[in-house]
Amino acid sequence: MLLITPRWARDGGVGAHVETSAAALARDGREVNVLVARDESNQRIDGVNVHTHPELCKPQASLDARLGDILSLLPSVVHLHQVDTPEIVDAIQPSAPVVISAHGYTACTSGVHYFAAGHECTRAHGPGCWPNLIFRGCAHTRDPTSFPARYRGATARLEALRKADLAVSYSSAIDRHLEVNGVIRRAIVPYFPTMVATQGSGHGTRRRVVFAGRVVHPKGVGVLIRAARDVDGEFVVCGDGLQLDAMRRLARRLGVDDRVRFTGWLGAEQLADELANASVVVVPSLWPEPFGLVGIEAFAAGRPAVASATGGIGDWLEDGVSGFTVPPGDSGRLAQALNELLSDPELQTRMGEAGRKTVSDRFSTSHHVAALVAAYESARSSWELRQGSPRGPALAQAVPAPS
Repeated sequence: MLLITPRWARDGGVGAHVETSAAALARDGREVNVLVARDESNQRIDGVNVHTHPELCKPQASLDARLGDILSLLPSVVHLHQVDTPEIVDAIQPSAPVVISAHGYTACTSGVHYFAAGHECTRAHGPGCWPNLIFRGCAHTRDPTSFPARYRGATARLEALRKADLAVSYSSAIDRHLEVNGVIRRAIVPYFPTMVATQGSGHGTRRRVVFAGRVVHPKGVGVLIRAARDVDGEFVVCGDGLQLDAMRRLARRLGVDDRVRFTGWLGAEQLADELANASVVVVPSLWPEPFGLVGIEAFAAGRPAVASATGGIGDWLEDGVSGFTVPPGDSGRLAQALNELLSDPELQTRMGEAGRKTVSDRFSTSHHVAALVAAYESARSSWELRQGSPRGPALAQAVPAPS
């Protein structure tokens, strides 16, 4: 397999996923090469070869400069993560099938796919988006000069998805987005935890709420801080982002800054410890969260979650079983759900164990690898049909079948 992505680094959810997915494929006996523009990781993974082409993400560079001779490796399939442009697909497809991962609302101009909290967009990308961008605020920016470039970017990404031999998404929410936009060849592949879960302690005597993610408006950190006024507990905000200083100011203004700790960006081990030592992990998103990877990270550590009932959250969180869902943007309902869990350590344990079972049953590494290899085989079959005959090594011959 050849994976192509802008950076080799655990710089967020997508970066962590690509790195751990590549490692899982290699452990399963697959030969994995990765092409990146920048290699910013000190970690080297057995069976994963990282190739660096600095021109990869420069549209003004020639395709030869962007891809180099990487296709001389004769990949059985090429998997694009955030390098989803039509010209890249066109350059690769004569030699190998192309799979594109849609980690978010790829064909959406704003990228966040909602008008207001709990009001998700369901329309397809197209000229009809312009009135919504201008008059309904779905762009979520005060700078209209960025609209044309962002619209053209979404148009190009959608063209690439339609050209691909298969589009992979990781939740039912993103699969619906692709379907509405006319992407026919698609598959859902389950995410899996990207960190090694650790065992926390002291949950019976602690009242700790942990948020992990980007500190930006759609993630709902402001809603969480407002909820903190009505919750007897400590709050830990793990992450960095454009709104970090604004959220610190909000905590001071509301008089809860003595109970809200902002950690900044954390490495995988530190974040795993924060999740494991949480009483409850919270995902208070305003936008339709594409999946909410931190939820299954918390479940793997045996901790329950409270999250907004929006987007792909329902794929992993069962209300009343592994945690609670609340209306997005409703700080009162969020506070109520947090108080119920914080006051009942036995309920935390029971819901946390249900979450751990969810990961084992549906979001394990083995489930991910099996579904991903099946997706690659589907893409290769589609590619061979469109090419007219098999070309190059078949996937089953190039790598061992999953055990």
